[in-house]
Formats: sequence, structure tokens, C-alpha cells
Amino acid sequence: MALKVEYETEFGITCDYAYCVIDEAYMLKQTESGENSFFVKYKGKVYASDDAYEQDASAISQFSYALQLDTANAKTQYNLLKQCYLHLKTQEGFTDAVDC
Repeated sequence: MALKVEYETEFGITCDYAYCVIDEAYMLKQTESGENSFFVKYKGKVYASDDAYEQDASAISQFSYALQLDTANAKTQYNLLKQCYLHLKTQEGFTDAVDC
């Protein structure tokens, strides 16, 4: 799973078909007032294109985010990676991203 998006690097270079991949995710359990909450932290890389990714080129950028795990939605609650990609698509710079 990955996302494609028009992405502008910190140097002002625009990649029309940047390829975004989550390559690390982990979950933390937090207990408060007897209730359990789960938080997910994830990191990933942005490549100039899917060809660049497949050819093991260096990433043009990196990202890191956190979200509270949605345990109420039975369809996605067990798919941690899907929840991370759905969350990533709500972040600035990734809102126009499409699944690929």
C-alpha cells in the first residue's frame, strides 16, 4: 500500500507523482481512569516517483505522525496500516493523495 500525491520538497521542487510509503508504525497503550486508549505513531518516506522507490533511490522527504487508534470501527480497527494511511490523507500536503 502507498499513496501518490503532488509533493513540493523543502527546496521548492515539485514532484507531480510522488510516492509516499509508511515504513514504520508502533502502538502505545495508555490507561486512564480504568479506560484503555491506544495511540499509533508512524513514520514514512516520500520518493520522487514509484520508479524511484522501486529502484531504491533515496527518499526526497520523510514524515512522522501520531493518531488515536479507532477501536470502534470493526471493519478497520484491526488494520493498523490502513488507519495510518487514512490518517496521513488528512494531513497537510497529503489531502489530495490517492491510494495506489
